[in-house]
Amino acid sequence: MIGRLLSARTLPTPCLTWQQQVFVVMLAATPLLAHANPSNFGTFTRDASPVPGSIVSGTYRTPQNATGRFKIGAGATTGYGGYTVQTGDNGIEIKNEVNTNNDRDKFTYTITITPDDKTSIHTIKIGQASYTTNGNSEVARQTLSHTTNPNFSVAAQATIRDNPSVEYFFGAMGDYFMGKRLSRNSFSSDNTTNQPQLRVDSFSGGNNNLYYYNLTALNGTGNSNSFTPTTNANGYVSFASGRKRGILPPTPTFENILKENSTNPNNQNTYAVLSSGTVIPNNSSYVSYGIENSKSNYIIAVRNAESVTLTYDGIMQGNSALEADVVGETYNEWISFGVESEPLYVFSGKVFNDNGGINDANADASTIGGIYNNNRYFNGIWDRTPSASPEQGIADSTIRLVNNCTNPTKEYGRQTITTADAGSYQFVLLPTAIDNSATPGCIIETRTNASYPIRTTSATNSILFSASNFTYLDNNFGRVIDKNAALVLTKYQYINHCPSALDYPNISNTADDTPLTGFSTKNIDKIEPGQCIAYKITATNRANKSIDNFVMQDILQQAGKNSATVTSRLTNPAYNTADYATDSVAIGNNGTVKTIPLSLAPQTQRSFYFNTKYGTTMMP
Repeated sequence: MIGRLLSARTLPTPCLTWQQQVFVVMLAATPLLAHANPSNFGTFTRDASPVPGSIVSGTYRTPQNATGRFKIGAGATTGYGGYTVQTGDNGIEIKNEVNTNNDRDKFTYTITITPDDKTSIHTIKIGQASYTTNGNSEVARQTLSHTTNPNFSVAAQATIRDNPSVEYFFGAMGDYFMGKRLSRNSFSSDNTTNQPQLRVDSFSGGNNNLYYYNLTALNGTGNSNSFTPTTNANGYVSFASGRKRGILPPTPTFENILKENSTNPNNQNTYAVLSSGTVIPNNSSYVSYGIENSKSNYIIAVRNAESVTLTYDGIMQGNSALEADVVGETYNEWISFGVESEPLYVFSGKVFNDNGGINDANADASTIGGIYNNNRYFNGIWDRTPSASPEQGIADSTIRLVNNCTNPTKEYGRQTITTADAGSYQFVLLPTAIDNSATPGCIIETRTNASYPIRTTSATNSILFSASNFTYLDNNFGRVIDKNAALVLTKYQYINHCPSALDYPNISNTADDTPLTGFSTKNIDKIEPGQCIAYKITATNRANKSIDNFVMQDILQQAGKNSATVTSRLTNPAYNTADYATDSVAIGNNGTVKTIPLSLAPQTQRSFYFNTKYGTTMMP
């Protein structure tokens, strides 16, 4: 870490001359918050003198009020001139002090805990900094080892708890990560990059190195907005005289100097993101990228661990402050440990606006395409990213935790979500309060508020209680407002002379003032008794989920009802008769045109056709 000051840097709506009614019946197929610094690391109190074999020891209290003792042991250190330890109400933080006389910086610490109680599972947590808000991390390999608490038969397991997208710090990452290509030989420097911090360790046998350098320190012309390096006879760029700032990757052609464009050996497929929920095997490693302490919010949780040993190796090639070919010179570096406990069952989730980040003010019930060509809209998944337009929580739903989805006889908890909850809910219950029998439990979401009336997920989440799993996260429920409904219906009409055959799909849509030459959404203002009107009703599924059990109904006009002055009857030619229900109106009769239950695949549309005979008798 660098311990120095950081610079802030529409389709038209169908309109007819009489009232038409189109009905649709459809059924849609079925948090722990991140902080600027990781929170809920527990309260740590130091002993006046550490126990033998440790650099610091004392007592802790978890956020769940379980207690125990801890000690920290230190292993071999390279490139640091000492350490500072801070304890308090958010874990224990160790700051390793800078020593710029050595690169290839490395430190090792082991935290060992002894819980006071034998009835709850304690989890050791790891984060970047739990108190400090200045400074930043560098690129490093972190190797994690752990031992299991012998009081339980559950093997210790390290899991990525949180690894959200955060802003990389240029002073640690350099233009190898944060430069952008404007054209083949023109680049811009120090661009904002938001991506997850923790990565799969691709650093194998000295290959797939990561590099720090500054584009504007290269031999060339321009500035940070547009910089053109100069190449030599081999097509390689180089640092300008007296301006060496970092180390260039091998064969530094225009194609290789940025990581996202690099072809050999450091291509964009190395150091893949470690997703939340990923298990880190014992004695294995991962890589952390350079983030300011105030923005880092990853958490690694090692469940049921008696001890955790973390070894930190700086691996970045090059540095922002030294004109030398250093490796892993990380300056100051922070690491934090915490402890949480789980004597309780935890059920949590979010009721969210499944609008794909579309502003509700821009929603339109008749728009097809445009903002709705969005793979996050109406997909039944709470999309937390991109950071610029994540899906937001919804208030006013009631969440119930019960013993059965179909016929609940026990209610374990009930919560009504308020605005302050930002859509989130959580039940925390003693294991003795849960009937973890063979029958699955259930979380049910309901609401009486008329806003967000359309579901994008099931109303229920089945929960199979387990004696070895206390945490049930992401039981989320999606909804949208009326204007963001998945289904868009557009009704077209076409005046015809009742032929024996109509090639419906090949009758084109027309923009004529009256629907005389093709299907149109315009008003019918010139028609004679005895003529026919063909209809096309197009159903568009804008969502990223299937619409199942879709039933289209259209009531033919009848004289004396809804201001109609004539009666229309279904007439030939018919189209795709297999699509229509047995109780749909028969040819020659007036009534309701009705389809069988159908399915509309995501982001597709389907058209239905039928012809009607305009009445020969008009009411006065």
